[in-house]
Amino acid sequence: MHYLSAIIPLFSSILFLCLGITVYFLSKGKLRAVFLRFCYITFHWQFSWVILFSLNNSDYSDLICKIGYSGIIFLPVTFYESVIHYLNHSKKYLAWFYYLCFIFLISLWTSDFFIKGAYHQSFGYYPEAGILHIAYIMMVCILMILIFFILYQKLKEEKDSIKKTQMKFFFVSTIFFCFSAIDYFLNYPVLTEKLNIQLYPFGAFFICFSSLIFILSHFITLNLTLENRVTLKTAQLKNSVDALEEAARVKKDFIANVTHELRTPLTLIRGWTDFMIEGESGKIPAKLLEIINKIALQTLNLTEKINELLKLSKFDAGMERLVLTKTDIDSTIFQIVSSFKGLTDQSQIDLKYACESKISNVFIDKEKLKDILNNLIRNAYKFTENGDITITLKKMNDWMVIKVKDTGIGMSQKVVKNIFQRFQQGDSSRTRKYEGTGLGLAIVKDSVEIMHGSIFVESVENKGTIFTIKLPMDLETREAGSVMENRAKERRTLHIKYESKNRRKKDRRVTDLAKINNEDIIRISASDKTLSSQKTIKKIIPKNSLGVILIAEDNNGIQDFLSTALKEYTLFIASNGQAAWEVIQEGTLPDLVISDIMMPIMDGYTLLENIRANKKTTTLPVIIITSLTEQDDRIRSLQLGADDYLTKPFHHLELQARVKNVLSLHKLEREKTRSEQLEVFLMVLASVIESKDQYTGGHVERVAGYARDLARKANLPETMVNDIFMGTIVHDVGKIGIKDEVLNKTGKLTIEEFDHIKTHPVIGKNLLSKLKIAPIAVNIAYYHQEKWNGEGYPCGISKKDIPIEARISTIADFWDAITSERPYRNAMPLKKAIQIMHEEREKSFDPELFDLFMDENDKLYLKHLGKDKIKELA
Repeated sequence: MHYLSAIIPLFSSILFLCLGITVYFLSKGKLRAVFLRFCYITFHWQFSWVILFSLNNSDYSDLICKIGYSGIIFLPVTFYESVIHYLNHSKKYLAWFYYLCFIFLISLWTSDFFIKGAYHQSFGYYPEAGILHIAYIMMVCILMILIFFILYQKLKEEKDSIKKTQMKFFFVSTIFFCFSAIDYFLNYPVLTEKLNIQLYPFGAFFICFSSLIFILSHFITLNLTLENRVTLKTAQLKNSVDALEEAARVKKDFIANVTHELRTPLTLIRGWTDFMIEGESGKIPAKLLEIINKIALQTLNLTEKINELLKLSKFDAGMERLVLTKTDIDSTIFQIVSSFKGLTDQSQIDLKYACESKISNVFIDKEKLKDILNNLIRNAYKFTENGDITITLKKMNDWMVIKVKDTGIGMSQKVVKNIFQRFQQGDSSRTRKYEGTGLGLAIVKDSVEIMHGSIFVESVENKGTIFTIKLPMDLETREAGSVMENRAKERRTLHIKYESKNRRKKDRRVTDLAKINNEDIIRISASDKTLSSQKTIKKIIPKNSLGVILIAEDNNGIQDFLSTALKEYTLFIASNGQAAWEVIQEGTLPDLVISDIMMPIMDGYTLLENIRANKKTTTLPVIIITSLTEQDDRIRSLQLGADDYLTKPFHHLELQARVKNVLSLHKLEREKTRSEQLEVFLMVLASVIESKDQYTGGHVERVAGYARDLARKANLPETMVNDIFMGTIVHDVGKIGIKDEVLNKTGKLTIEEFDHIKTHPVIGKNLLSKLKIAPIAVNIAYYHQEKWNGEGYPCGISKKDIPIEARISTIADFWDAITSERPYRNAMPLKKAIQIMHEEREKSFDPELFDLFMDENDKLYLKHLGKDKIKELA
């Protein structure tokens, strides 16, 4: 019997061992450790009972009972801990319960107050309870009450129906856990003798069942939560799909409405331009007529793009309908192909058409057939530099097959996969060679499919492309409601009178000026065929050029507009960034570069980077013009060093103003740089003079200071004041050419030596004249020895024929000369120097400037004298 008694504890221990390991690997956070501890303690308790119930003698029964109770003591606390962890409840009492359990554990191993030892029952050995068991049972009761209270509180607060269900499962689990306490009654032999029954350890069964309910509640809750989430996500997904469908519908409606609204003003623009071109408003000058023709062409171009958007929006909205008419398909295709013949001949491309099968008249939508062939032939023309384009028609069973083959650049397989998608192009980079919206082939595909056909494409890079269209020959059966009825029958039902005298001269139907016919398409295609890959540079030189501008732009229309708006400048016009960069490398350094961003071979960003990286062009001003409107493009342009940025479309006056501003700022920067360079050069030159003449060094600095102060007092512009200051520093630069023995002679100079000294203004002029940026310095060096009365040298001019800067310098130079030490004499006393200055008024000096210099209220003449010198006047 005792072997059979061990079966339930064995099952329970294995169950909790597996449960603990499973929860550990599946759970996350602190709960995994807490629940693993609960499972381990349960396993410890149950497995010790397996051994105890399997014993045949009592030798080790006491030890095994103590080992078993070492686990069972902590079982209620770990259960309580698992529950509060799972419910995220407060753990403030948990430590006290663990302290109490440790006291029970110590008493278990040191006394018989907890258990007195094992006694034999029919199913095996069982421990007899001690007095502390009562306290232990009280602790278990308190823990169970706490768990019930926590569960009730959570259940009351919980609003979520799923979590409420979970709380109910917890209640049931806790109740079954409480039933496991039935084992404790077995610890009292008196009770079992009195009841005269032999109880089997059902506690293991209840605690296993309790744990299973606890785990089951978790998985049921998890399943319900997942189902709820799936339901919620499904609803959200449905709402998102509905929102996307609504957004798509709104987008389609928006495109349709906007394109319709745009067609109205375009119709008027085209109508009025045609009105002027046809001479209805009188004779127009040839130059103006040329501009009007350009406007008309771009209006056609824009109208076509809007029509493409409108067609696609109708396809997307399901508004496009077939209009089937009985058509000679061979003749119709021949006419469409023939309309492109003149265009392809100009580009020396051989355009051919062949009907390989006899096909009778079929019902087809002629407009959609025209859209298909126009787009495919234009595509082939755009991407074929030379070679041929072949269109073929043949019958295959009940299908007609149209092929458009070219010997152009071809496509990679990656490009072929996306070629029919909206707004997709073979090359969408900034350096793409061929422009376009990427709508043509999308229209082709939709037009083919609405006629129950199919389209295939085969392409090999650098060899060519073949588009194959299969269309059914029984469209009148498939789309019976789309067949046009007899016009004559329709006319008999209409009561419209055409009584105008000129009714035969005009189309009786309303003309749609926003409609694009084949003649218009040919004109647009011819303008789209750019020579952007060529290196040819257009050069435009006006009579009186304001500067040199290099333009990098691949669009011919924009080139024409820029060249007209900037007609006062010398222009170099390149079709791509590479050609523009080669112009600079070949030696043409423009005053300004205007560049588009999206260009073939080399884009505007790369051109800008090259300009800024080259020492020769690092300061060259650049204006970026582009149709890109993203802020990132503007920021990147400025970060790379662009001086300005213009977004297309822009007004020609704005362009002219931006160009003028950038050139003016660059000119000011250049002048500032040159001024700084001149200042450095003149200072170096002054130091050279100082090294040659020991008296000149201090002299030129004082003279320059006097001249600056006098020029400022004379209310001259500040820029001129600075130039006079710098020029006066080198007013004696000509002394470089004077012999040292003459320049530093202490005695009186001979006539020949004085004549030699008198050559220094001419020498100074010749030296400084090479500096084109210093005209005032040249005048000061050359004329500073001239006198007001005309008795000076080297020219002997008088009064205001002497430049004002030289007159100022003369006063400053004379004053400093008589008040400072010289090799041939001592400095004059100040009173005598002032007397001599007044004597030279109107002889050597401009009287007005002299009065400003010698003004007693300001005493400008004393500013650069030492204190000891000024004391002489006291």
